[in-house]
Amino acid sequence: MTAKYKVAIIGTGRMGGLIEDEVPSNAFSSPYGHFSAYAAIAETEVVAVANRGNERLERFSKRFGVSNAYLDYREMIEKERPDIVSVTTPSVHRAAPIIFAAEHGVRGIYAEKGLCASLAEADQVAAAVRSNGVAFNWGAMRRHHDGFVRMAAAIADGDIGEPRYVVMHTHTDLIKHHPHTIDLVQMQIGDPTPLWVEGTLVQKGDLLEGGRAAERPRAYPDYDAETHSFVAPPGEEIADPMVGYFRVGYENGVEAMFVPIGSLDIEIYGTEGKAYSWENGELFRIRRAGKGSSAVEETEIRPTGDSPTVATVRSVIREMETGQRATGNIDVTMQAVETQFGIAHSHLQGGARVTLPVQDRSLYIPGG
Repeated sequence: MTAKYKVAIIGTGRMGGLIEDEVPSNAFSSPYGHFSAYAAIAETEVVAVANRGNERLERFSKRFGVSNAYLDYREMIEKERPDIVSVTTPSVHRAAPIIFAAEHGVRGIYAEKGLCASLAEADQVAAAVRSNGVAFNWGAMRRHHDGFVRMAAAIADGDIGEPRYVVMHTHTDLIKHHPHTIDLVQMQIGDPTPLWVEGTLVQKGDLLEGGRAAERPRAYPDYDAETHSFVAPPGEEIADPMVGYFRVGYENGVEAMFVPIGSLDIEIYGTEGKAYSWENGELFRIRRAGKGSSAVEETEIRPTGDSPTVATVRSVIREMETGQRATGNIDVTMQAVETQFGIAHSHLQGGARVTLPVQDRSLYIPGG
């Protein structure tokens, strides 16, 4: 039986599919990579892959048995005419293939995060996706994780009263990995528009420096005022700064503090209780004071169902078939991207509060 939707993958690295060799087969997050997620969905079939480097392209093609392999994604899209395209390149090379796919008949796009290297590029991506009516999801995958989905639903149902503030813990880079934290926070409080951000990036020698990040020169890139960009170390193309403390204020009055330590722990505090997840989704709890008593009620959430990557793909398909927008659509994606670049602008202004959306769209940050 022929699959209903033809899929093409641009980028044959870890998230394209090779990460599957690192994830335990019985883990809730498996299938994790894009190829394996499509293979798990009866309606989809990967018909072609593209990569700018031949060595990794050949490795991927042999690993997953894909015979149609291209060094030029444009040729692939024009020849194979896929219904859905996954873009798993580094973010510095992500805007152009998303735009090309949207403008050349692709109906659904699953783009990894970060979205791109500047707000100017983000504006072009958003315009292409919107004007061509493309179903779009990006790879902030906790938005599609059953535990986080149910925790957000409990908050929306009033289980902790009115949300007031959020504390998010993790220490990571700005463009490639902080989309997970920024998107997760806004998801948990109902995706309100972010109004402002203030914070700083970690500089070489700061007290926050440490662990593996200290060994990666790309984690502490220099800012070049003349080109208004962060500059990669010699011989590299990635310049993705590590992030220190930052805060975000939202239109619904909620404030979020992002603390650069821990293992992706999130706590949402409301007027009648709190919701929290610790150890990167290993534990979920809803905790509130019992009505009419001093007792405390605590409910545990146990994730079930599809892996986050499979759920992300299904959300794209649902939009293609019904018009119901994907949960990680381009509008919520743009809110997170505005926040990302707002942090960098705040840092360049000495940690001053920056109003969103950012007026200067030209700052260039070539992330991974």
